[in-house]
Amino acid sequence: MLTLLVLQGPDKGRRFELPDSPALVGRDSRQLPLTDNTVSRRHCELLPQDGNWVLRDMGSSNGTYVNGARVEKIVVLKVGDQVRVGRTLMVFGAQPGVSRTSRGNVTLAGEEAGMDSAIMATMPSSEDSMVLAVPEPAAAAMGNLKIMYQLGAALGTSFNVDQVLEVVMDLIFEHMKADRGIILLIDPKTNELVPTVVRTREDAEARPVAESADGKPGNEKIHASRTIINHVLRTGEGVLSTNAMADRRFSKGKSVHNLGIRSALCVPIKARKLSDKGGDETTGVIYIDSSVRNYTYAPEQLRLLTAIGLQAGMAIQNAKLYQAQLEAERLAAVGETTAALSHSIKNILQALQGGADVVEMGLRGSNLLQASKGWRIVHRNLDKIYQLTMNLLAYSKQREPQLEMVNPKALVDECLELVAQGANEKGVMVVGDVEEGHPAIPMDPSGMHQVLLNLLGNALDAVQTKEGLVRVECRYDEPNRQAQLEVIDNGAGIAPSMMKHMFELFHSTKGNRGTGIGLAVARKIVEEHEGNISVRSTPGEGTTFTIRLPVYHTNLTDPSQTHGPSAR
Repeated sequence: MLTLLVLQGPDKGRRFELPDSPALVGRDSRQLPLTDNTVSRRHCELLPQDGNWVLRDMGSSNGTYVNGARVEKIVVLKVGDQVRVGRTLMVFGAQPGVSRTSRGNVTLAGEEAGMDSAIMATMPSSEDSMVLAVPEPAAAAMGNLKIMYQLGAALGTSFNVDQVLEVVMDLIFEHMKADRGIILLIDPKTNELVPTVVRTREDAEARPVAESADGKPGNEKIHASRTIINHVLRTGEGVLSTNAMADRRFSKGKSVHNLGIRSALCVPIKARKLSDKGGDETTGVIYIDSSVRNYTYAPEQLRLLTAIGLQAGMAIQNAKLYQAQLEAERLAAVGETTAALSHSIKNILQALQGGADVVEMGLRGSNLLQASKGWRIVHRNLDKIYQLTMNLLAYSKQREPQLEMVNPKALVDECLELVAQGANEKGVMVVGDVEEGHPAIPMDPSGMHQVLLNLLGNALDAVQTKEGLVRVECRYDEPNRQAQLEVIDNGAGIAPSMMKHMFELFHSTKGNRGTGIGLAVARKIVEEHEGNISVRSTPGEGTTFTIRLPVYHTNLTDPSQTHGPSAR
């Protein structure tokens, strides 16, 4: 099982398993997502190739480094290689011999399966169990404290219950000699134990022969002692046990080599109650075992696992609280969105109704001029409805830009043509100036088309009737291999106190005339292109929006080598 383990950065401690297909690393990745804000949305890519994994940079801003060397082309990864992206350092490696097992293969068994285990030692599960220094020797205590530190660091950035449990099981299999491990949580609806994470070590000698119901080889069933688990849930104690005392074959003095004699640890997962009564409650258990011929657990391992169970309980509770907070914020955002959109849609519908009334009056009186004026009102507000819908779709949908080589002059000319009628009605001049020989730009044509229309619409709203001037300029920054696109107006400008809110959703400087969506959508689309957008403004003199886009992506031809017009 090949993995990427995060050693440094905001996601420290997370372990990502590589899929069987190409995997993207970045903030927008579904397979290997990172929260590091110095990492690009599409930073680098891992590809399976001829039995190896290769890495290539995706044109990221900060670059990708393997063992300290910047990745310029494809690099073949070896186990142990260090990969740095932004502030995040990861190690490419393997977790040999460990695999996930189907949760359906777990059964809680008793005497009928030779699993009516005998308790050898117990450990109270309380805050005192977190103190690992006594009675262990100093070296062992330091090792245990290091494990707890690693666990705390890893869980500190995990806010998903499933992810928390995966991290816990990773650490257990890394530091404790377990053949099998199960984390079971109590379902709050049914009050039943549900296997959530199941792992086995892929060692044929350590695993019992798997048999199906008819006695033939089949999917392995993992039996955990129902007696021990019930005892842990009832008493809240961690338990060290073995089924040797209950196995009649073992009592006759036979060798344990081919018998299913196991040493097991089971500890509770505890968390503080959220109710007014307080106190702790057991929300699940961690159960690990090992074949006696491989390893026999001691009270020291019980003490360590008990501490891990307490830490896991606190992390699970934190994750649930975080998710609850996210849900509350989501509902609040839905309410805010509904209120803001309802107000904007109401204004547009009122304008549509007014235009329709003017059309109706013109038709009744056979006054085509009056009907034409009313239709222009209707048409203008239909455009507003369309633009609002497109902005909402663009903001709410996660999408990968479909990059094409686009001639910036063709894009600018097309957008200027679309706003020409509105500019003429207002008596405003709109001009475009694209640097001659500007190279084609890799972009999503429909996305950048929407960005430019949003900026032009804002500029036309900002300038005065019959006095306004809006300019669209596009220049090529060759040293940085970037296209710089600017939309400049000579309007009233923006107050300094409003500047920091310019790209916030539903924040509009137009009052009732604006929705506060256009600029938020523009920033989202530009960032999807791994570019950036900024604004500068002087009250009374005008405003300039600047978009910077990379003109080179690793999966496209370098456009700087081909100057001149390029058709869409």
